[in-house]
Amino acid sequence: MNLKTIIAVSAAIILRLSTASAQSGDDLYRMGDYTAAALAYEAALDSGLSSADLYYNLGNTYYRLGETGRAILNYERALRLKPGMSDAKENLALANAHTVDRITTLPQLFIVRWWQSLTTSVTPAAWRIVWLILLAAAATGFFLLRAGRNTSLRKAGLATTALSLALLALATALLISSTHTYNSHSFAIVTDQSVTLKASPDNKSIDKMILHEGTKVKILDSLTGWYKTSIADGATGWCQQNTIERI
Repeated sequence: MNLKTIIAVSAAIILRLSTASAQSGDDLYRMGDYTAAALAYEAALDSGLSSADLYYNLGNTYYRLGETGRAILNYERALRLKPGMSDAKENLALANAHTVDRITTLPQLFIVRWWQSLTTSVTPAAWRIVWLILLAAAATGFFLLRAGRNTSLRKAGLATTALSLALLALATALLISSTHTYNSHSFAIVTDQSVTLKASPDNKSIDKMILHEGTKVKILDSLTGWYKTSIADGATGWCQQNTIERI
């Protein structure tokens, strides 16, 4: 048995075990054994299986266990993989309603909100498909422009090429921005019941504020054992890394 075959067989075994763990989690959840279901779902994730449905189911399990922070974390992870998942959006809103912190979001320009919405509500994979479609449209338009048998076809080709190239430039920028956002893992959820944000990465530094389980933060910087974070109203502070978990 050569190395490729060994790798393929090993991958198949791991996939089967991961799927079995996820299925076991579903069965345990239906039986109401939420603690065991959470362990089964986590085992599936640890073995390499990853999907929006799996994170969604784990979020539901933690919600049943009263662990709001971890429920929100997993709903957010489900939406990261599948932004249009309506069930995850609804349950995330329900879980957020149980959080303690009420933070007013800083007002943003419409263009900023629009750009952020396009880069977070559409996955990089979807933007790649859009990019390829626009590239094909530009190529078709260029072909008509060069090989059109009459003036009307050449004009149509020119218009198609110009419009497609303009949209292609926009799609390229959105693809780059979406990919950066997707890979950066810059947002995190408070998973401890409460966490004190410090003025500097030092337990003896000044306390700035207290955040509670389930609050979403943005990671701005890191230092051994610490993250510098910001919240939706623009306030910043340092917290220990083990008190929050990246989405």
